[in-house]
Amino acid sequence: MQMRYLYTGPDAKKIDEHAMEVVGMPSLVLMERAAMTVAKLLLERESADARFLAVCGTGNNGGDGMAVARILHEMGYKACITIVGYPDSMSNEAKKQAEIAVGCHVPVIPLSSIKDNEFDVIIDAIFGIGLSRDVTDVYEQVIEDINSSDAIIYALDVPSGIHSGTGKVLGCAVKAETTVTFGVNKLGLILHPGSTYAGEVIIADIGFPKESVKSIKTPYHHFEPDDISKLLPARPDRSHKGDYGHVLIVAGSEQMGGAAYLSALGAYRMGAGMVKVISPLANRDFLMGRLPEVLFDEPESLEEQLEWADAIVVGPGLGLDDDAQKTVETIINNSYVPTVIDADAIRLCRNITSKLSENFILTPHMKEMSYLTGKSVDDILNDTVNCARDAAYDFDAIIVCKDFRTVVSDGSECYINVSGNSGMATAGSGDVLSGMIGALLGQGMETFDAAKLGVYIHGLAGDIQAKLLSKNALMASDIADGIGKVITDQLFNLS
Repeated sequence: MQMRYLYTGPDAKKIDEHAMEVVGMPSLVLMERAAMTVAKLLLERESADARFLAVCGTGNNGGDGMAVARILHEMGYKACITIVGYPDSMSNEAKKQAEIAVGCHVPVIPLSSIKDNEFDVIIDAIFGIGLSRDVTDVYEQVIEDINSSDAIIYALDVPSGIHSGTGKVLGCAVKAETTVTFGVNKLGLILHPGSTYAGEVIIADIGFPKESVKSIKTPYHHFEPDDISKLLPARPDRSHKGDYGHVLIVAGSEQMGGAAYLSALGAYRMGAGMVKVISPLANRDFLMGRLPEVLFDEPESLEEQLEWADAIVVGPGLGLDDDAQKTVETIINNSYVPTVIDADAIRLCRNITSKLSENFILTPHMKEMSYLTGKSVDDILNDTVNCARDAAYDFDAIIVCKDFRTVVSDGSECYINVSGNSGMATAGSGDVLSGMIGALLGQGMETFDAAKLGVYIHGLAGDIQAKLLSKNALMASDIADGIGKVITDQLFNLS
């Protein structure tokens, strides 16, 4: 599988230390490279007569900011420095950059100048990746002044006040239009609310040796669009419907037939060869009228149909009555193929067992995750990554914890999804996803890989359709219709 890794602040610091202490690369060389990268970006994006102010702390992040201002000044641009913090606490690198800046006659101005709104661009270089406690005192005031200014704000590495590993706001934080992060991407820039404060994230290559990056193993990763063509199951020219999986969807009740339809639609759009729905007879005409490709059978045939399936989806619209409970229990005890447990089946599953196997994927939203784990929704929202990983470990299954940043975990690694939008917060969206994952399983993907790719394409489909229809008008069936557009764009480079 392809993946783009994400690192916590301590991880990034270890990479930095490895580059300096093991490889022998001087820290000032890395700092100069970082500063040159930022200066180049600023000159590409901002006007020649722009006025730049670097707001610098006393650590190495501040040293980066001083170097950026000095480079701009040396190139003839209007650039100044202001420093927040005690000079006695400056790191050696920051002291050296301050000396160089003074030697180059870069103007160093008082902090009060931020309020004067005389600058077009502010470079936030106060804290960087090392912050672990709430922002207080003069730092809090400086951040408020930066956010209240009319300037365009660029943050270096991580917006000051954002925790680099969790994305949490530590008291208050700089709200940047752009964050230039050095060497590797940071987990806190992806998670909520850090992603909101970071704005556009640019990963700047500052010359970390490959061996230094490889020295740190991180469990966090995400996908990007060009990964799709590398990950999708192949479709050979000489093939037939049986080659692409028999997906059995056990879903729907007399009051909730639409959930079964949406799950089946998602499965077919994601490439399933054959999709059979097990649902009450009352749903047959509706399902086959809306989706003539679907096969249909009634719940009484469930055990027989389990032998037909290459992958199973259970739960969408199933209900919580005794019959539904028996259905979920039958599947858990008799399924020997990859199985997605979704929606109502998640609650029923929790009543049946506390241990599954890597053959099962659970796809809870926040309330269902609360039921699974016994934790409050607020606690899960505050630590979604670790909650998902712990639940996957405890259940010995794949967990797809659905949120603004959906987290998929196998109990060890964590995939953080970066696609999707708030328009997808609509009835049936999760049903479509369950069918998509089922289809990928039916085509032979491993459970963890299928869950990750299904979530990613589901989000991209929502993004494409939201642009066409608006977030307000987006419906679950629109998401299913967007799946083909995502795949076409990536396989045939039509985007």
